[in-house]
Amino acid sequence: MTNTDKNTQGKEILIFFTLLVVGLYFFITGIMSATGFLIPITISVLLALICIPLARKLENWGLGRGLSSFVCVLLSFVAFLSFFALISFQISQFSDKWPEIEEKTKSGLESIESYVSEATGFSFKEDIDQLFPGESERKNETATDAKEQSLSTSENREKPVDKPSTSSTESLLSKIPSGVLSNVGGVVMGFFGFLTNSLLAMIYLFFFLYYRTKLKLSILNFFKKENLEDAKKVLGDTIQLALDFLVGRMILIAFLTVIYGIGLSISGIDNAILISILAAVLSLIPYIGNVIGVVLAMSMAAISGGELSMFIGVAVTYFLAQFIESYILQPYVVGGKVNINPIVTILVVVLGGTIWGVAGMILSIPLVGIFKIICDAVPALQPIGYLLGEDDLKSEDEEPGKLKQWGEKIWSKISSN
Repeated sequence: MTNTDKNTQGKEILIFFTLLVVGLYFFITGIMSATGFLIPITISVLLALICIPLARKLENWGLGRGLSSFVCVLLSFVAFLSFFALISFQISQFSDKWPEIEEKTKSGLESIESYVSEATGFSFKEDIDQLFPGESERKNETATDAKEQSLSTSENREKPVDKPSTSSTESLLSKIPSGVLSNVGGVVMGFFGFLTNSLLAMIYLFFFLYYRTKLKLSILNFFKKENLEDAKKVLGDTIQLALDFLVGRMILIAFLTVIYGIGLSISGIDNAILISILAAVLSLIPYIGNVIGVVLAMSMAAISGGELSMFIGVAVTYFLAQFIESYILQPYVVGGKVNINPIVTILVVVLGGTIWGVAGMILSIPLVGIFKIICDAVPALQPIGYLLGEDDLKSEDEEPGKLKQWGEKIWSKISSN
């Protein structure tokens, strides 16, 4: 290879990566700008894949395409509303108990501080004031200013008040701080935005289910006649795998929510249902999600009373839940045909949170799972599917551990009965 050929090849590689970086930048910027448009569509597509088996069954029972699609939308809306009401009720209970939780946390921190001071001789207040003297001076100045302000306010109250003015500046709204009004306005706008996106998602879901045959045929029209049968097979297998993946993850979350809820309720943890739902959803993130779930449950155990039996109950609950998930639910109930490797899962969750916030974190895992299915089905994209998956992560000679053997025995007994 001559120097000219090497220079040409180097320029081509440089141009390719430059275009790739620029394209990714504009792609991410575009989907961030179109968040309000894309999130309802993405949710409705995922819901449509989940609802396809139910819609088919309703149509086999004699219902028309429109009526079956409407029933699926209605059931999805009821499930969503029930889930939202449950979460709202749990959050309301948590907020009502917040002063008590804050007091318990404060007393717990004070006891820890006193124990550390007695054991090591380290005084948090005195030693931190020595390390950061400017910080303590600022706190003293702030306290002094607050005291002077309260004194001036009390003096103003003691002065005689003139006759009440009818001007707009003395109205009730003018006495409310502008920050409070802006916060209330933000909450109201966010709530109506949430309702609008939810309504749009339900409307999109109806039309995706109603026109699903037309959408499938539209995709097949891109292929030539000689490749049509292969395209139909690949598309059907892809849709079925995506459906199995999404339904399997929903089953996994439901099972884990029940297991966590029973265990944490028996342990006496406050807001056990809320913690169970959060822990079940977080379990989709390998390793890190389980650690965050354990920390949340242990923190609630400390706030709920901090008894040793609570911590033991949380530990036993999580051990049993992880055993059932890893060695029974995942391999035998959910299936392992589409598994994303841990580092990719963590990266897409972080990226989804950066782009679309909480909705992006939740939607990123099913989206990358469907993307992997498409990559595995298209020969040109199979290297990307291999990169995203868990293939060849374990040695072929590796024998199953004791816990896996127990899981296989338990499942064999369950399936035989």
